[in-house]
Amino acid sequence: MSSLRLLALPSNRLTEISPTALSALPALEELYLSHNDLSSLSGLEAVSRLRTLDVSNNRIAHLTNLAHLEQLEEFWASSNLLESFPEIERELGALKGLHTVYFEHNPLQKKAGPTYRNKIRLCLKDIKQIDATYGNLRDGDVNHRYVVAT
Repeated sequence: MSSLRLLALPSNRLTEISPTALSALPALEELYLSHNDLSSLSGLEAVSRLRTLDVSNNRIAHLTNLAHLEQLEEFWASSNLLESFPEIERELGALKGLHTVYFEHNPLQKKAGPTYRNKIRLCLKDIKQIDATYGNLRDGDVNHRYVVAT
């Protein structure tokens, strides 16, 4: 199991990740935990090689324990209870390889209204995709995809 690179546990009624649950998986690069009953992001200390983390459709109210995931490229956290833009910046802002995030259907999206994507961009300077939109979208252009030329 030490060479396992992908672990998918969606819809398993998980309520927590124990601190040692993932410690035997040092090569893990993709972790899919959507549609469970998680309320926190504990237990991720041993999986520093993660590139993709999906915790969508849980009950997570606070972003914690993510800043050490220096190889993270995609973070999916739609349909949770997230309210804090400062937590996004604190936990994900220094992750230079992070290019895709999903935060739609969280209280922070509703509270921010039309400024939601701009606030995410201010927190995550190098982000390329927010939810299902690419590039320099205006907040009202949610049904179109734009690719930023580099």
